[in-house]
Amino acid sequence: MGLNASPTIAILASGRGSNFEAIADAIEAKLLDARIAVVISDRPESLVLEKAKARGLETLVEKNQKKMKSTLQELNLDYLVLAGFMRILSAEFISAFSDPRGFARIVNIHPSLLPEFPGLESYKKAFEQKLLGKLSRTGITVHFVDAGVDTGLICAQREFSISDCHSVEDVERRGLAVEHELYPQTLQWVLQNQFEIIKKGEKLHVQPHRSHS
Repeated sequence: MGLNASPTIAILASGRGSNFEAIADAIEAKLLDARIAVVISDRPESLVLEKAKARGLETLVEKNQKKMKSTLQELNLDYLVLAGFMRILSAEFISAFSDPRGFARIVNIHPSLLPEFPGLESYKKAFEQKLLGKLSRTGITVHFVDAGVDTGLICAQREFSISDCHSVEDVERRGLAVEHELYPQTLQWVLQNQFEIIKKGEKLHVQPHRSHS
């Protein structure tokens, strides 16, 4: 990132692109300082591609991670932003974007309060636990990506109540509203590198600088 230049990102998405839209809207509203260099999907039928093209953004369909890695490295990006990207990234791909500070410059959003409910269908898992009377709240996590499944350093989390939700769709609708707010807010300080990594007990934590906390 050059002096006074906006951080350059690529967005990887597989589906409808609602988090992509939230990010792009935040950039247009000047709530998020970033420039989207390309939107990549592993599925040619993904709605996110149409939405990106409608905004005049470059798009690419690519399933091969080695080819994707080469393309992204040529763009000299500051960060990769996953927005509903449904493929597990290989360790080789992740290491290509490693940062000297000890993490990969790849950010993801996950629909649970990690480490609770990693992997797929997290909203469904939360609702099932709610039906059993074991859970009344769930949440959203923004984290760096590592070689595990949703095990990377946590940047931000936000809870919401599901006590009055009557279906998985209710949980998802409420969760998406939180996702679309939390992700751009967190990216604003992550992309600007306005954070530090500290050790609390045996675990590392990402802590935003005080002005962003």
